[in-house]
Amino acid sequence: MPGVSTPTGRGAGTLPRVEPSWLGTAHVLFVAGKGGVGSSTVAAAAALLAARNGADVLLVSVDGKPGLGPLLGGSPLRRDEQVLRVSRASGGRVRGRTIPPEQAFGDYLDLKGIGAVLRKAASAASLDMVAASTPGLEHLLVLGKVKELERTRAADLLIVDAPPAGHAAPFLRSASALQEVISSGPVRDQADEVAAMLADATRSQALLVTLPEETPVNEVIELACDVDERLGLAPAPLVVNACWPDRAGLSLTPAAAARRSGVTIGAATKTALTVSSRYGAARLGVQREQLARLDDLLPLPRIELPRLVTSRLAPDDLEVLVDALGVEGGRPATPARGAR
Repeated sequence: MPGVSTPTGRGAGTLPRVEPSWLGTAHVLFVAGKGGVGSSTVAAAAALLAARNGADVLLVSVDGKPGLGPLLGGSPLRRDEQVLRVSRASGGRVRGRTIPPEQAFGDYLDLKGIGAVLRKAASAASLDMVAASTPGLEHLLVLGKVKELERTRAADLLIVDAPPAGHAAPFLRSASALQEVISSGPVRDQADEVAAMLADATRSQALLVTLPEETPVNEVIELACDVDERLGLAPAPLVVNACWPDRAGLSLTPAAAARRSGVTIGAATKTALTVSSRYGAARLGVQREQLARLDDLLPLPRIELPRLVTSRLAPDDLEVLVDALGVEGGRPATPARGAR
């Protein structure tokens, strides 16, 4: 992406360099993680980070999550593209849209030169039937639309908010799965083109997101292996979201901490602080254990985002995550045991 001169969503010219450098390595960034780990929020933060550095970003929600638009200052995402945020300092911007399978199917028929009337009839009547007889076709149609947006340089950077981890692997694998069962024809051609995009590190990469908890870590390790071994999709740094601050003082009892600070606390306060500190120490223990597992089993550069104490994420909170996400290269991973 950096240094390439090509038409973009804002017109011809040299594409802006997006920092940190991993964010500008490929034209398409697929963001994925287990449901509830905050992958959609990370996708929004990555889009805003790129726009801060002058990029024209198109944020695509596969599942049509409406909250992404308001989080970035716009309306809920819809099929039609809208501008969500413009950076006054850099001139970069974030645009957003969804890609429903039926719209991708209609666009595919348009691409094949089928007339508007026939296209409308075909897309309304046959998508469900065709998809039912061809597992993975709906996913392929959406990826095919992403591929067309990438091919035509609809933006400097496409960020795709993929389905949750249980569906992310089938979504990303749809092209390779259909390659195994279809030998020729337009569907096979589409599968070949999508697979080529995913396997090209200059065109696509995956930003995987997890929490420092056992089940999300298990799932992101499985997803990372699937993405790497079956698709050859290049990894960006691993994002560990909602990390608790590492407070050394939790090793002290509240009474000892009070004495050290020259403060006197009552029995009720001491009891409440003891419960709170034990909970905090337990959470930190789980976090350290899971981060160590990631060091052993998924030795990727890592970005640890802070846990935000809020019941509803606001645009100001997103700015905090953008700052943390912008650490160049992420946190170097500890090599796995036995790695050379």
